[in-house]
Amino acid sequence: MSAETNKAFVKRYFEQVWIGCQPDLLAEFWDENFVYHGGPVNLEELKTGLTTFLNTFAEVRFTNEDIIAEGDKVVVRWTLAANHQGEFMGVPATGKQVSFSGITIFRLANTQIVEAWVRTDDLGLMQQLGAIPTPETS
Repeated sequence: MSAETNKAFVKRYFEQVWIGCQPDLLAEFWDENFVYHGGPVNLEELKTGLTTFLNTFAEVRFTNEDIIAEGDKVVVRWTLAANHQGEFMGVPATGKQVSFSGITIFRLANTQIVEAWVRTDDLGLMQQLGAIPTPETS
C-alpha cells in the first residue's frame, strides 16, 4: 500500500473506532497477530480496554493533529478530549472535562495494523483528574 493509502486507512480507523465509539470494528483494522508494544496482546484485550475507556470517558472528541506516513508506517499526533464519567485507574468519576495528547506509530501490512507503539500524556491526564498534584508555578 502507498503512504497515502496507509494514511487514509489510519484516518478511517480513528473516525470509525475512536470518534465513532465502535470497538466492535477493531477486527476490521487490526491483524489478529498484531504486536502492541506495552499494550494489549490480542484483539479481545484491545476491545476490552477500548470499551472500558469509552465507558469511563463520555463524549469523546478525537483530533488528529498530524498524520505522517512513510513506507509501511503511519505516525499520528493526536488530542483526545472527553468527560470523566467513570472510575479510571482508581480515580472515581469527577465529571471533569479532560484533554490529553499522544502519539501513535502504526505499522501496516495487507491493509491491517500489524504493530503499534503508543505514548500518551498520562501525567497530564492524572493531574486533570486531581490524582496527582500540579506543580505550583511562581
